[in-house]
Amino acid sequence: MTKLKNGKNHIPFRLNVLFFAVFLLFSTLVLRLGYIQIVQGDDFERDLEQSTSEVSRVDAPRGLMYDRNGELLVDNELTLSLTYTNKRDVTEEERIKIAKELSELINVEEKELKRLPERNKKDYWLATHPDEAQKLITQEDKEKVEEEEELYELQLARITDEKLRALEGERETIFIWGEMISGYYDAPQRIKKGLTRDEAHSIGERLDKMPGVDILRDANRKYLYEDAFPRFFGRTGPIPRENIAEYIAKGYNRSDEVGTSFLEEYYEKTLRGKKAVVKAKTTEEESTTETNGSRGNDLILSIDMALQQEVENIIDQEVGRSSGSFINSPQAYVVMMEPDTGEILAISGYTDHLGTVANSYEMGSTVKVATVALGLQTGVVGPGTVIYDQPIKLPYTPEISSVGTLGPVNYLSALERSSNVYMAQIAMKLAGYQYGVSQSWNTAQYHKAYETFRYYYSQFGLGVETGIDLPSETTGINGGKANPGNLLYLSFGQFDTYTPMQLAQFVATIANDGYRMKPRLVKGIREPNTNKNELGPVKKQFEPTVLNKVEINDAYIKMVQQGMWRVTNGSRGTARSYFTNTPYTVAGKTGTAQFRTRQESTNRLVDGNNQAFVGYAPFDNPEVSIAVVVPGVYKSGRSGISHTIARRSLDAYFDLQKKRPDLEPNEETEE
Repeated sequence: MTKLKNGKNHIPFRLNVLFFAVFLLFSTLVLRLGYIQIVQGDDFERDLEQSTSEVSRVDAPRGLMYDRNGELLVDNELTLSLTYTNKRDVTEEERIKIAKELSELINVEEKELKRLPERNKKDYWLATHPDEAQKLITQEDKEKVEEEEELYELQLARITDEKLRALEGERETIFIWGEMISGYYDAPQRIKKGLTRDEAHSIGERLDKMPGVDILRDANRKYLYEDAFPRFFGRTGPIPRENIAEYIAKGYNRSDEVGTSFLEEYYEKTLRGKKAVVKAKTTEEESTTETNGSRGNDLILSIDMALQQEVENIIDQEVGRSSGSFINSPQAYVVMMEPDTGEILAISGYTDHLGTVANSYEMGSTVKVATVALGLQTGVVGPGTVIYDQPIKLPYTPEISSVGTLGPVNYLSALERSSNVYMAQIAMKLAGYQYGVSQSWNTAQYHKAYETFRYYYSQFGLGVETGIDLPSETTGINGGKANPGNLLYLSFGQFDTYTPMQLAQFVATIANDGYRMKPRLVKGIREPNTNKNELGPVKKQFEPTVLNKVEINDAYIKMVQQGMWRVTNGSRGTARSYFTNTPYTVAGKTGTAQFRTRQESTNRLVDGNNQAFVGYAPFDNPEVSIAVVVPGVYKSGRSGISHTIARRSLDAYFDLQKKRPDLEPNEETEE
């Protein structure tokens, strides 16, 4: 018992010693922390102010663009940009002083000054007239409104137009100041891109007097073939105001330049360069570390620029030869594609390339190929069906006839000779209407016939998005289904409207045995190469994309292909005379849509037509398909403009193929 008792007495003593030791340690720690905070706090704060770390990101050049054969199309050229890096400890007076000095050193374009927001002017007036600004707010306002932002808005609202007019002579300063304050703290904000040598020299001499101002190397886009392919390259510029939040969420700065249209916009993520990161640490010993940026990835376009230039020249020459044939401004469009890949080889428009995807027209008899195919598929006509081609007269509908009374025609001769009557008979049969027998139309049936037509047409690419790799495209105009008479006009291409790109996809689908391919302007992405004359490693190769297989029996597709062969090779083919003596065999279809339109110069209604041609070659193994649209020609104007453009464009394609014996069709140029 005594031994246990003595053991218990030793434990509390040891604990007391331990607690005392811990107490001494904590007391020492608290005293040390107090000493550091109270006695040395000011010294450490001064050291912190003298030791700062700044991070800035420097823009990297965008990726380049090449054509399918490795020809450089879009480059970057060195330029100088004026930037300003905003700091939290800089006063508004200091920024305004810098803006005023810069306004004396650089020239701001008048178009920028015209777009100067009124809000910027008001903000500037408040910043430069603090005493007067205070008088715009009453004591009553201050008692009613607690939030500073609301008081500021009241001040803005009470600035008169007279006060703003007094700032007219300071527009350049206001513009520069607005750009200076629009960026993030500690991030360079671009004030002006493309400084002249004199501007850069003048600013460089005064950099030490304008803290935050700098001159950085920048890059301008250089479009080497702007005349041959002007619109689809797209453009770059400041982030559009309506998209700022979206881009900032993706990691962009407000001052960044982005693709704003077409390929530059659609492939922004690919073309955007990786910014260089510069970390500057200022201590008693200054040090700077830099992480190199890199140029964006390069695009390999599907375009054959040599062919593109040839097509441009052909259009210019043929439209020039047709002087006086156009009701209003001349228009002509060409789209050439590889049927089995969807890759666009050339895409052009007379003065307006955009019209190939943005303008739509009645395409006339070109759509008859689809009409015959759906007629065979639905069973309303068969391979042996013969229809007597003579004018059709229906109540409340203009007389429908072909170019003349063609007599008995089957599906082949109907395509070869372009029978409107054969197509109208398909429409009537599909709607359950027997010409010369039925007394009236069944509304439900002819409405269903409209739907059937558009269902099959859409499978060929007519009336729907083609899927081309551009930010937007037009799908044409659906004329509705108000009356049965227009159903007949729909069957031979004189009701709904389609774009040249849709027409190109349509004929490519026929050439490709009913497989509708996604059209592409870009066939691949390459990593940047330090030598821009050589392509970098492949990053991504776009595989051909099948959008759908037309729901028409393969045998019927072959039958309408044969009908197209007869259009250009048959004894009575409507395009036979345009494709004689070709070293290649063409299949095609002509189209002439009649309409009335208002002539701009006289404000009178005038009869005219849209000329069109679709085709592909060689017939047995198609390499290229083509759609040509020449809208707005006088009824009495030059005929066959579209056919001639098509013939010359196909000649140019095959001539270029002969000059490139080392390249097989569809083969990609590799370095």
